[in-house]
Amino acid sequence: MHRRVVLVFVIVLSVIAASCSGEPAADADHDHPETNQLPGSEDGQQVYAVIEGRTGYRRMPLIDVSAVELVDYSESETGTAFAPVAPVDGILLLFFGYLSCPDVCPTTIFDYGEALDLVPADLVDRVSFGMVSVDAERDQGPQIVDYVARFIDGGLGLLPAGEDGLTAAAEAFGLQYEVEHHEEGTTQYLVGHTATVFAIDEDGMIVWEFTYPTPAEDISAALADLFEERY
Repeated sequence: MHRRVVLVFVIVLSVIAASCSGEPAADADHDHPETNQLPGSEDGQQVYAVIEGRTGYRRMPLIDVSAVELVDYSESETGTAFAPVAPVDGILLLFFGYLSCPDVCPTTIFDYGEALDLVPADLVDRVSFGMVSVDAERDQGPQIVDYVARFIDGGLGLLPAGEDGLTAAAEAFGLQYEVEHHEEGTTQYLVGHTATVFAIDEDGMIVWEFTYPTPAEDISAALADLFEERY
């Protein structure tokens, strides 16, 4: 089935990261692309492809994130180098969040776990899901793996590599985040962050961005469409 693709030229005036709290901030990830509330490019302008019947959007031209350096703790407690690139003929779903998030993060990962249960059997093994913590001060790699595993079998637990890793990743993905001011040693604080889930192909290109929230049925249908488009 061919769906109508609409290109939207968006001039973005401001961006506020999603707040993981009882009252999330009004940001790009809580609206559809048609509302013009989207993360912009460096000069505030961006072209988006919005596909009729599919939640989310695609930034044009496609964004290459293959050079971003992450550390994966799903196979080793000490971590191994990881690049955000899907396996051959696969799709990597990547989400940035943190373990103490009270609402957006667990809801998002739960929804994607439900969605993967709906993906056709011949495709689901080609989909991988990973969570990158934006709160390395509190979150440890193995803890992230255990957290994701509550919702998704074989999910990846990731941290940015190095002291400047999160800054570099945020710049590459167009990610917004903000850590609530707190005294050193304090563990009770919130972190605001973009609630987008990025779909990445085997070349490390972001081929789709799912807004928050997206129902499991819509995620599953969109993934099937992406496999048909890309492979």
